[in-house]
Amino acid sequence: MHLWYCRTNRHTKENTMSYIKAEDVRSPRGAWALIQVLYDGGPSTDDEGAWSLCVGEWYGKRRLAARWNGQDEGGSAAGNPSARGYPTWFIVPPEFEEPLMAVVPADKLTLAKALLNQK
Repeated sequence: MHLWYCRTNRHTKENTMSYIKAEDVRSPRGAWALIQVLYDGGPSTDDEGAWSLCVGEWYGKRRLAARWNGQDEGGSAAGNPSARGYPTWFIVPPEFEEPLMAVVPADKLTLAKALLNQK
């Protein structure tokens, strides 16, 4: 399944790419398996980059991952990082996991710590 969503701009008849939700970012395939999105800042705007945070398995080990989200219109729908146009996740180094947990919403914090075997 490809994760590109196209829509036609009714005024210009051009196809534009829509923002790809964090829960739909499944690459790099073969190395990564998404388990739970912990934070999704939504689409980026011209003024501010929005980002997302999740837990997944990187080559069979549970890891925290992050990414800059794409834009709804006028920019990259894939966000950053991306590979060959497909949105991907950046695997967070272990020493940054604990500080990033501070942005995880309270209702997902216990789950996130359990998934990452943190106390």
